[in-house]
Amino acid sequence: MSAAETPSLIRTRAVQAAAAALVDAVAERAARTPREAAEAAFYPGHPLGSVEAIEAEITRRRAAEAAEQPLAA
Repeated sequence: MSAAETPSLIRTRAVQAAAAALVDAVAERAARTPREAAEAAFYPGHPLGSVEAIEAEITRRRAAEAAEQPLAA
């Protein structure tokens, strides 16, 4: 660590890197089709029981989120 790299600066950079990684992950997740997302989320014993049920839930949630978004001007 050089004199210019204070713990506060290092922490700020780490937070910025984590935020950028989160934004990238959210964008990647949103780019998946509901089917792709369901297949990625499924595991034996999943509470919804099947890939089809997970896909339906993802589709329902995305529609609800889209309905909450204000229309672009």
